[in-house]
Amino acid sequence: MLKLFAVIATLWLAVPCGTPPGTVVRSFAPVGVYAGHWGVDYSMEAGSPVAAVSGGVVTFAGPIAGMESITIDHGGGLRTSYSYLESIGVRVGNRVQRGDVIGTSGIDHGVAVLHFSARVNGRYVDPTFVFTCSGGVLRLSPLGP
Repeated sequence: MLKLFAVIATLWLAVPCGTPPGTVVRSFAPVGVYAGHWGVDYSMEAGSPVAAVSGGVVTFAGPIAGMESITIDHGGGLRTSYSYLESIGVRVGNRVQRGDVIGTSGIDHGVAVLHFSARVNGRYVDPTFVFTCSGGVLRLSPLGP
């Protein structure tokens, strides 16, 4: 239980709460070590601005499996990634602040979405926690396998 608390505490300190960019189209559903869905897809009109959920340093900006993606290191072991992008507006090494536009949303498998994922100390976690706290109270979400 202490390990779970430490992970959640890190997230609480590193990422302020906010509003999801759209409706969830596909939920966090990892299966085993490599299968399943390791983030959340939010409906978002293609070409819409994508903003950083918190400040940090861009550690990756480029294609993964033919899709444009960005990863931001927020410190404290937390990294967020934004995928299925139409365009990238940052470079590796850029420092960004919460709300800075980092790119524009795109299309995956014919659907206009933004894929958003989060890792804590290299482990993928359900990224919806970023948008689930209010009034200074953190609501715990399952961390997945």
